[in-house]
Amino acid sequence: MMLRNLVLTLLLLLAPSTGFALGPAADSVLNPGQGSPLQEALPPFLSVRPFGLLELWQWLGLVLLVVSAAVASRLLEKVGLRLGASAVRLTSSGWDDQMFSAGKGPLRFTLLAMMGSLGSRVLLLPPPAQHGVDLAARSLAIVAVAWFVLRFVKLSAHFLEQKVVRDSGADVGRVRGLRTQLVVMRRIIEAATYVLAVSLLLLQFEAVRNVGVSLLASAGIAGLVLGLAAQKSISTLLAGIQLSITQPVRIGDTVIVENEWGWIEEITLTYVVVKVWDLRRLVVPMTHFLDKPFQNWSKVSPEILGTVELYADYKTDVAAVRVELVRILHNEGRELWDGKAQGVQVTACSERAMTLRALVSAADSGKAWDLRCLVREKLIAFLQKQPQGLPVLRAEASLPPEMVMPLASPAGPLSAAKPGENVVVPHGTRAG
Repeated sequence: MMLRNLVLTLLLLLAPSTGFALGPAADSVLNPGQGSPLQEALPPFLSVRPFGLLELWQWLGLVLLVVSAAVASRLLEKVGLRLGASAVRLTSSGWDDQMFSAGKGPLRFTLLAMMGSLGSRVLLLPPPAQHGVDLAARSLAIVAVAWFVLRFVKLSAHFLEQKVVRDSGADVGRVRGLRTQLVVMRRIIEAATYVLAVSLLLLQFEAVRNVGVSLLASAGIAGLVLGLAAQKSISTLLAGIQLSITQPVRIGDTVIVENEWGWIEEITLTYVVVKVWDLRRLVVPMTHFLDKPFQNWSKVSPEILGTVELYADYKTDVAAVRVELVRILHNEGRELWDGKAQGVQVTACSERAMTLRALVSAADSGKAWDLRCLVREKLIAFLQKQPQGLPVLRAEASLPPEMVMPLASPAGPLSAAKPGENVVVPHGTRAG
């Protein structure tokens, strides 16, 4: 009989609060008649009705039921968790661990709802009061299930990310891609869970259900208004889903967006947060990464090449500059340089100087920036020590004829040359 009553109570909790009936057998068990031996055995003063429809013994029974159900649910939860922990240790899979951890808390409230609804049948409550108790029990069960789903999704995402990090090792691209997908999918599942839970809670009330039916009847105008109002939001949401699938950016990628250099710090359903190098946060709409071009320095791998340009004199020994660059990379820059690329080339020249470009490589953009600054500083110091390393300004002066001293020769004084012309000295003569 107790098993039968428990099954009927569970069916009542799961049944919607419409006109659905469980049958005469359920009514006889869940709503016993007024001629019950329990009611006849109570003292007469407990049959008074001080508050509302319930008698005094029913109010006292509700208080005792809530307290006892809370204590019993906590005890049953502890026993169940101990048994579950013993069973989880016997398996090698980690998913049962996440489900077991997510059940801490929601299991207690689910047991509380079941025991509260089952125990209220003993109190012989009137139909309106019994309906209110069942409504509270159903609401508590819905909240507990939604809480369990949210916790399970959170713990599972964290477990999956740790597992991929452990298996992938140094594959940073795979870890970033998975983290991006998990963050976006987790937010979608959480949003759907909230909407579904709130909908189930509101559908238990007749007034809200009638309002929903009225809104569905006017779907023509309401659909047009909602479609125009939510057009931008829906497109942004779809852009977020598309971004998580195509992955033009991932959490941790180095990007240049709106002429700002930084890292992808957070990806939501509607916007992306870029952590700028000076610790500012640039909030970019999700559609920006699908509609406009941007630079992703770590799309394939975080490795990057860096260049340093210097202006040097034409008499600078380029080979010596190459040797100095190798020395800098193997000494001061050994912690920044990854050892893959280095070189010095003459990339341009002007009427005053030539342009030297030093090429270096690093494991990521941050190290590349520091290495470029170090190489620039050391090469400038090296050029300063050279006799003609830095660019020198050269000029040619032309004197007027009256300031030019005539050269003496046996044949007589030489005539002064015009500005810009050479003076020819006859063979066999020398200046006096």
